[in-house]
Amino acid sequence: MFFFTTVVRRRATNKCFFSERFFTHPRCVTHLGNVAKLRPERWHSTAVGESSRSSSGSGPECNDSECAPPHWISRNERGGSKTEVLHGESHVDGSPNGDNEYLRISKRSKMMKYIIRLRKKRNFRKKMNSFFVKESSTIANLARNNNLTFEVILSNSRSLLDHFKSKCSKLYYADSDTLNYIFRDSLKVNKGAKNDAVAVVKLPEPIPAKEPIRFLLAFDRIRYAYNLGKILNTAYSLGVDCLFYLHNTVDPFNHKVIEMTNGSHLQISYQFGSYVELRQFCEAHKLLPIVAHTNGVNPGHILKVTSEQEKKGVCLILGNESTGPHADVLSFAKPISLPMHEMTNSLNVSVAASILIHYLKCMA
Repeated sequence: MFFFTTVVRRRATNKCFFSERFFTHPRCVTHLGNVAKLRPERWHSTAVGESSRSSSGSGPECNDSECAPPHWISRNERGGSKTEVLHGESHVDGSPNGDNEYLRISKRSKMMKYIIRLRKKRNFRKKMNSFFVKESSTIANLARNNNLTFEVILSNSRSLLDHFKSKCSKLYYADSDTLNYIFRDSLKVNKGAKNDAVAVVKLPEPIPAKEPIRFLLAFDRIRYAYNLGKILNTAYSLGVDCLFYLHNTVDPFNHKVIEMTNGSHLQISYQFGSYVELRQFCEAHKLLPIVAHTNGVNPGHILKVTSEQEKKGVCLILGNESTGPHADVLSFAKPISLPMHEMTNSLNVSVAASILIHYLKCMA
C-alpha cells in the first residue's frame, strides 16, 4: 500500500497518466519508493504537463516471464479486436511461419451461440437449414457423402482442419475447453472423451426414392435418439428402400442419431409427413401397411395375404416406446407381433425392429 501511494503521489504531481501496463510486477522495482527502475517498454505514459521525473541508479531488470501482461490487459493489446472476437473472425497462427491459417472463436461469440442453438433446437435446425455434428470420426465419415456441404468446423486437431481446407471455408482452431463449453448444459455427454471436433453441415436435399419401393420403414413418435439410431443402422445395412418420419418422432438430424449411424441413414430416401400422408403414400405405391404391436398376428400370415391382394411391397410402422402405435395408425395398418415366451411382455423397439426387418426382407 505504501508503494502504491508513493507512486500515485509522485506521478499525480507531475501530471502524468499511466495505463494498466505500468503496474506490471513488483519485482521490477528495486525499492518501494523508487519507480525509476521499471522497464520503459513495459509501460507507457501520456504527459499532460511536465514530463516524468528522470531516474538515477541501476537495479535488476525483470525478464519476460516475470513481466508478463496481467489478465486485465485489453484484448486489442493481446491480439484480436473485441469486434473480431464477438463474431469469431480473429485468426490464430496455423503454421511455423506465423501465417494466419485458421480462425479462432470465443465462448461469447455469435458463432458459438449459433452452434449451441443448432445442437439443442430442432426448429432452429429446420429454420437455418443446417445441423450439428460432433466427433472427428463422424465428421470424417460425413465427408465421404458428396451431397453434404460443410459450413463450419471447430477442432483441436490441425491435421483434421488441414484435411478440410478444400471442403469448408470456415475452419476454427479451438482448444478442448472451448469445445466442451458447447456441451456445458448436457449431463449425458462425457466431456473431454470424444469432443475433439464439432461441425455445422447444411441439410441435404432428400434423395429420390428408387422405383419400385419394396420396403418402406415408418417411425411413429419414436422419442429416443439411441433407439432411432440403432434402427436406422439396421435399415441401412439390410437395404430398406425409403424412410418415413411421422410427426413427433425424434429428429434424424439430431447429433446423437448421427453419431450412432455415422451419417449412413442420410443416404436413404426419406420424407416427413402425417398419418394421412403415410396412408396416401402406401396407396400410391401399393404397399401393405403393417405395424408392430403386442397383440398382432404372425407376419408370415400377413405376407400370404399380400400376395393375394397383389401388393408390391410392405410398409413397416414402428410405434412409440411407451404407448405403442397411434390410433390413427391402427385405423389403416394391420398389427403384427413376434412369437415370444409367455412370460415376456415386449422387446425394445430397436431389437424388435431389427428382427422384423430381417424376417420381412427374407420372406419377401
